[in-house]
Amino acid sequence: MFWKRVKIILAWCRQYWRWLVFATAVLVSYLYGKRDKDKLKEQARLAKEMYIKERDAIERAHQLEIKEKEEAQERFADAVNRIEERYENDKWNISHAKKEQVKKMVNKAKSNPDEIDRILKEELGITKK
Repeated sequence: MFWKRVKIILAWCRQYWRWLVFATAVLVSYLYGKRDKDKLKEQARLAKEMYIKERDAIERAHQLEIKEKEEAQERFADAVNRIEERYENDKWNISHAKKEQVKKMVNKAKSNPDEIDRILKEELGITKK
């Protein structure tokens, strides 16, 4: 009886060997994937941490850039005010053309505070407070 069942099982295996190979491949793939699940979770966690760090760094850089732009705008406004005051106080020594030339130079360099300071120092003799 036992040998008869073994022969039936062997005959079924020969007939449906593709199904057996497919089922074995699926089982091996499932077990292999289950084993790597923890590694993938760890990689996802590390990627998320790196994303958060990069996002924070970009936000800090953006805030610093905004602060620098505001400082440059303040310096620009201060430089224009100092030029106006200087010209109001010293109308006799400087011509209107020179005033416009310096204003144009300051307008060109309004995003660079160091350049504005240099222009004011060299052209008008106004030093930084």
